[in-house]
Amino acid sequence: MPEWITAKWLWWAGLYLALGVFLPWSMTRSWARRHQKDFKPAPSRLFRRGELGLLSLLLALSVSWDLERSGFSPTMVAVGSVLLAMSGIMAASVWVETYCRDATSSHLDLRRSWVASRNLSLLVFSISIVTEILLDRLTKVVHQ
Repeated sequence: MPEWITAKWLWWAGLYLALGVFLPWSMTRSWARRHQKDFKPAPSRLFRRGELGLLSLLLALSVSWDLERSGFSPTMVAVGSVLLAMSGIMAASVWVETYCRDATSSHLDLRRSWVASRNLSLLVFSISIVTEILLDRLTKVVHQ
């Protein structure tokens, strides 16, 4: 059992990557193949409108939920939740901005949206994985 608890965050990170990135990519490839379209999806083409920001917001919410359920001090929970919420909202705002620019026919730079979405998603993922690892480790220390 201790090995499973230690590797839980690896499983969690792999699940996020599989469902959030690799599943949409593989579904796009399958659709293109089924419709005989010459379309080679790359993550930069698939998520160029900032959709990674939406996935990052969901990730931040789920980790905040784990943090809220932990038995740690309210100060620690509040600081972690605020960091996760701010980074998740920043990542989702890339999608909102891209959507609004597209809807109003304003200047739209999809390359900029992809880079901002990717970088902020990496920030959310990094904060989330560190939070989950700390929750795992601190829970072990408290229960010893």
